[in-house]
Amino acid sequence: MRLFHALTSLCCFSALPLLNAACGISILGYGPGNDGGGGDHGTGTQSGPGTGGSTGAGSVEISDCEAGYNEISDGRGGVNVEQVCPLLVDRSVSLAAFTSAIYPLLRANCSSCHSTETRASAPLIADVDAALAHEYALTRVNFKQPADSKLVVRMGVDRHACFGSDCMDANQEMLEAVQAWAAAVAPGLPETPRPVPMDEEISEMDVTGWIEADSAGIPAADAEFIQYASLHELHNAGVSADELNVARVALSKALNSTARWAPEVANPVDINGKGIVYRFDTRDYWGYNKGVTKLHFGGSDDDIFFGETTVNYLGEPVGSDVTTKEKYSYTAEVQEDPSFARLVWGRVLAGNVEGASAGEPLPPFVDGFKTDYIEASQLVFTLTRPDVYSAIMAIPWYSQDLEAELGVIKDEGMKSYEYMVTKEAHPIDSRMYWRARTTSGGYYWKTWDVWTGQLADGVTTIEDAYATGQIRFPFWAYPIPKFVSGTGGGVVAETFSFIATLAQPFNSEPPGCDPQPSYVGAQFSNCRYYTGIDGMQQSEEEVIWDLPNGLQGYALWGGFGQRRIDSMVNAVRDPRLHRGLTDAKLASEIGYAVPDRRQNVGSSCIGCHADGVSRGDNDLRDWLDSGGPLPAGERGVDRWIDDEQTVAQVRELYPPSSVMRPKMEGDRRGFLAAMAKIKRDMILGEDKNVYVEPAIWTIEWAQSFYRYPVTTSN
Repeated sequence: MRLFHALTSLCCFSALPLLNAACGISILGYGPGNDGGGGDHGTGTQSGPGTGGSTGAGSVEISDCEAGYNEISDGRGGVNVEQVCPLLVDRSVSLAAFTSAIYPLLRANCSSCHSTETRASAPLIADVDAALAHEYALTRVNFKQPADSKLVVRMGVDRHACFGSDCMDANQEMLEAVQAWAAAVAPGLPETPRPVPMDEEISEMDVTGWIEADSAGIPAADAEFIQYASLHELHNAGVSADELNVARVALSKALNSTARWAPEVANPVDINGKGIVYRFDTRDYWGYNKGVTKLHFGGSDDDIFFGETTVNYLGEPVGSDVTTKEKYSYTAEVQEDPSFARLVWGRVLAGNVEGASAGEPLPPFVDGFKTDYIEASQLVFTLTRPDVYSAIMAIPWYSQDLEAELGVIKDEGMKSYEYMVTKEAHPIDSRMYWRARTTSGGYYWKTWDVWTGQLADGVTTIEDAYATGQIRFPFWAYPIPKFVSGTGGGVVAETFSFIATLAQPFNSEPPGCDPQPSYVGAQFSNCRYYTGIDGMQQSEEEVIWDLPNGLQGYALWGGFGQRRIDSMVNAVRDPRLHRGLTDAKLASEIGYAVPDRRQNVGSSCIGCHADGVSRGDNDLRDWLDSGGPLPAGERGVDRWIDDEQTVAQVRELYPPSSVMRPKMEGDRRGFLAAMAKIKRDMILGEDKNVYVEPAIWTIEWAQSFYRYPVTTSN
């Protein structure tokens, strides 16, 4: 059974706490790891742990984490970059407990992917060398709260490559193994400091008094830009000292992740050493601008066409022409501009009012905004709402406009990008994506996720779709991307921004379409199969780029290259929003097989990419070179596999994983270095790690504390 592959951390794309596949990950989700035969430690195949390797403790170089992140050998001459740096763990005690308590379980169930003797897919938690496996496992365990360990969450939440009868059984077995490991290690770990004792309640009067004392020293000219965030509600609720650290990191991560043009990470300041109230200057995050004088409507086209949204956050009417009526005129250079900070903060205060809703317009969900401060989890929640995020990040309505503003390099046309196809990725079906460079020296990743469903003969699962030759994913049969124009006056082919996937033709039936009823309206249809025509497509695009401060920006695009705020559940699903579903329904069933609870831009993306760019393998190219399991038939590679010209083009456009993996690791470094700056200042105590994704943990806490409902994309 193909289980859902989503989640590197305690999270998936969602407004509640986000990503992975059978082996490794694709750019916004996990996908198969590197193909590999015998490594230095023995021989093996993709389907088993192999033979001839040692399971003893080898000699593994331990990173000093001087840069703030961990570099671990990939077992093949390179390194993989990880966020967690377990410098305070007694390695000898931990390795002994690891080898006896959990290593046999990992070897038995994970080594077909996560070992150098097979696919060498990071993390190498089941490597034939126990010492190397131990170093990777240390980046995915929470010794103080074993149930929150990524090793455990990958089973119980992500439903990732589960063993046993189902994922809940696998979750329990993994948890028991991690608990046994933790029992030997946790007693030797340092205690996390808590300046205000847990049993000492912090009153509203305490908070406002501390703020009053601090604000007395703020110059009058700066006062309007100074804000305060308080963690006293978390403290009073009894969260642990480590969880308070998670919330502190989340506060800074949310602020810096929405700082569109800020040149460097800026951390909020603890005003009195108690670790509760933090001061921040909105100009540090939004005092930089490229000519934006008014923020666009933050919702998506669907919110206007199909929902109840009729006004923006200012109360001004918005209509179906909003996608063409609003257009940013960015300046060439970033300039300091305090008025932009004022503009952004006004939008933040308005809350979630432009969010997607199938019924009444959403309330702002701002119960934690007080006269003198904002409750910290509330601020993290609000900054990452999809409508707020899209607005304050000044994301334009069309992908080509963002690419122009970022300086995405397109001087070689189609050949400007490095293309990848991953068979088992974050979507229900496969994923096509590319990496582009920008004129600032940065990166720009863009994915293409295609709708599933509407197949013949009662086909209801992705496995049956492939088994019966009803492959909808077009890039197995048509690997050479065709750039096309969208519709509605938006994206045009000449910008090399938008490609044909599966068309949604208007009052027409192009050859090869096999039209099905459209979800859009009676005049449209959904083509089952590829046609290559212009116009609306059945696809969603997700984008990641590096911000000037080293963190990442995110955007979602829709069927004609227009900005969206969420992804349809017939393409991608969030397991945290569907915990009650069976493994098969969540992972395998195509179409709208689950309730319409969508992953969204902002919280989902920030939460999912705990380590920055996620890893993935270029299955199309790797399998072409190795004779691997390329999907066959008329909807698969049989269309071109014997055409020497097309094969040569594929090899030119699609680099092998051995080329792309080091680039992914390089892209991760910048992000993890920026996160290290946040953690150094925001975490109290010696251990400068967080073991859950901080934004999603804090968002989920806020949603529970304030009893905010889970809506379509909230």
